[in-house]
Amino acid sequence: MTENRILDLLRKYHSGQISKEEFEQLRTAVNCADDEELKTFLHNHWDKFEDYSPLPKEKVRTLYGHLQQRMKRVSINGTSKRPSYWLQVAAGFLLIVATGFSIAFFSQRNEMQQLSAQSVTIRSGESAPSSIQLPDGTEVRLNVNSTLTYQQDFGQTDRSVTLSGEGYFKVKRDENKRFVVHTDGIDVTVLGTTFNVYAYEDRGFYEMALIEGHVCVNATTSPDKMLYANPNEKITYNKRTGDLSLETTSAKAETAWVSDELVFRHEPLREVFRCLERRFGVTFCVNDTTFENDAYTGVFREKSVEAVLDILRQHYGFKYKRVGDEIYIHMKTR
Repeated sequence: MTENRILDLLRKYHSGQISKEEFEQLRTAVNCADDEELKTFLHNHWDKFEDYSPLPKEKVRTLYGHLQQRMKRVSINGTSKRPSYWLQVAAGFLLIVATGFSIAFFSQRNEMQQLSAQSVTIRSGESAPSSIQLPDGTEVRLNVNSTLTYQQDFGQTDRSVTLSGEGYFKVKRDENKRFVVHTDGIDVTVLGTTFNVYAYEDRGFYEMALIEGHVCVNATTSPDKMLYANPNEKITYNKRTGDLSLETTSAKAETAWVSDELVFRHEPLREVFRCLERRFGVTFCVNDTTFENDAYTGVFREKSVEAVLDILRQHYGFKYKRVGDEIYIHMKTR
């Protein structure tokens, strides 16, 4: 390989533009070159290379000292080359150290960078929620038709995930690394806490309900719009207006989907219907709202909304009709 070709490969190497094949050519050329050739092209490259940050003088003296000590030991065994050659060769390699690269690990570094740029995507099914644990120990439960995405290097420099759908998070606390849930409309930022995020893209709102800890929620389109929540509070983002609102909540309706049963203790009927909407992905249309404040107590383990309605119908005597995802409730007047 010609000296010009080797110098060209060195320039590409230092600029980070060398391909894997070209790097193998450079490594082979270095390994096959004798002392004189190695000294010549490294010395020439040193003279032409200007865009670098030099090592501190003390570090350079230390490195040269180690090289000289090693050459003295080799000379005792009678196998040394001329020291001046090796010192000039060492100068070329000091350039590699000064620019923060290592030929021996170039391929591995590229592979790690490519790996960290890849993402992991978890999708729940259409019939049941899914549970996962992130690399930092955070537990996530995904509701049906939900997707969670994060980078392969999650937790090394930051902790961020992207959610589409609904997720219940129990975040492992880390004072040095915030945990951020990105959605199409809001970002939720925490250190360690428990909360529920509702972010189905086909709905008119996004919502974060806080169970434990403290969180900050901001609108992605207007980062200056920001609200903080305490336990038993929720923040809702209106997709049409772009506004954030804060209100109190028991979080029962928001998290009912997480457990296998629905428990109501003196809950207003409107909250019961709202909980069923979230659990089964339906919308209720009630012809008489005077019943909405009626308190209801009961436990449901039924797997379908129809099974739950059949039990409620025995208590309230209403009729219902389902059309797609809409359920029409016709209450009897009292």
